Amino acid sequence: MSLRSGLYDLGYRKEAVYWFYSAQYRGRQFGVLLDQAKMGSIGSPGFELLHAQNAFFQLVGTYINGYAFSDTDELVKVVERVQKEGRLIPDLEAAYPGVTFKGKSEWESANTDLANGMNQLISMLKEKKDDIKRQRVEGGVEEKFSKLTSKELPSR
Repeated sequence: MSLRSGLYDLGYRKEAVYWFYSAQYRGRQFGVLLDQAKMGSIGSPGFELLHAQNAFFQLVGTYINGYAFSDTDELVKVVERVQKEGRLIPDLEAAYPGVTFKGKSEWESANTDLANGMNQLISMLKEKKDDIKRQRVEGGVEEKFSKLTSKELPSR
């Protein structure tokens, strides 16, 4: 497996897109709810987790987005699903012991802002569909990614 994504490399690209965007949302959620004034520095769990997720998205994003943006209608569905699911906030304090988060009274409004911020991406994907396609063709991205197929994950 490469640094891209196990699902992506195994041909489950649509599933990889969903999980990438879901992880990206959760990473951003972690970042907005993290008390960055108390996160510490190198070696501290909050600092390391925040920077690890940023590095992951930079490394993997080129491949996942290269594929995902070849079908903006499908990408809109994924982003809308992630947005809806992201409105539920997991117990981050239990999931990340040793990390200091903002007070729970701030969580709902910060997460609502994060979820609502995805509306801009959704609108852009819908309104700029032709521009996205043109830029992908001009940049050679469409040629590289549009011929990739995706397998369906086997059901349990």
